[in-house]
Amino acid sequence: MIIVTGATGVIGRRVTEHLVAHEVAVRATSRTPATVGLPVGVDVVSSATPADEVLDGCSALMIIAPALGERAEERLAAIVAAANAAGAHRLVHLSTASVTDPRSATGAHHRCLEAVVEGFSGVGHVLRPVPFAMNTAHWWGPTVRAARFAEAPYLDVPMVPVDERDVADMAAALLLGTREPGGPLHVTGPEVLSSRQQLAVIAGELGTPIDVRPIEPDEVRRRLTAAGVPLPAVDSLLRSFEVAAEHPARPTGTAQRVLGRPARDYASWVRDHRSAFT
Repeated sequence: MIIVTGATGVIGRRVTEHLVAHEVAVRATSRTPATVGLPVGVDVVSSATPADEVLDGCSALMIIAPALGERAEERLAAIVAAANAAGAHRLVHLSTASVTDPRSATGAHHRCLEAVVEGFSGVGHVLRPVPFAMNTAHWWGPTVRAARFAEAPYLDVPMVPVDERDVADMAAALLLGTREPGGPLHVTGPEVLSSRQQLAVIAGELGTPIDVRPIEPDEVRRRLTAAGVPLPAVDSLLRSFEVAAEHPARPTGTAQRVLGRPARDYASWVRDHRSAFT
């Protein structure tokens, strides 16, 4: 039995579907278990279920931090203890690349969670992905659809956006078992692209120009906080660009090592999500 926390999110759902396709028994947690829409046969339980009940019969587990709730460290400690008691031999924890940045609030939170995961007695894998390609649909989709323009801070800072499907596929592969030793895995896309270059990819797919406009970080902060995004999350987002400017990003090749194939490039992500911009 493999446990997947947060199975209705973009990563958890794909991991669950991948495991089911491999005919593996899956138990998934969700805040709304009655409406998850997961494949038939998945045992869905509430995220509030005691950890020892969730982990009963567990051989491996996937931890997705947002699914842990407000008292994340406490909940994760209970899950790790229950996994150890159940004899689980493999754990995959979804973290973030920002853990290596001492000035990132998001990174600080995830460092605390990673420290808890170190208490797992089996093989523990920690995925540290850079920002997902899907973020660009949220950032630019509305204005590209409405008026064929996009705004972005740090337009020419190099980034290595990762296709979120690759992150999920790596998690599933690690849960099923690979030769990859335990420890942290820095997960990136296969190419370095600035925001300006990413928008050029989108324009090429759409076959129409996009008016690219610079925007100051403070204006981004004002707009996002006004829209209800927590200030620490906004600051962490902007900080990721600052870090990339200070330390130019490079592809890691983790997907090739774990999956035996290259990571999907940004152009393929845009092709598969064209409707986000039309």
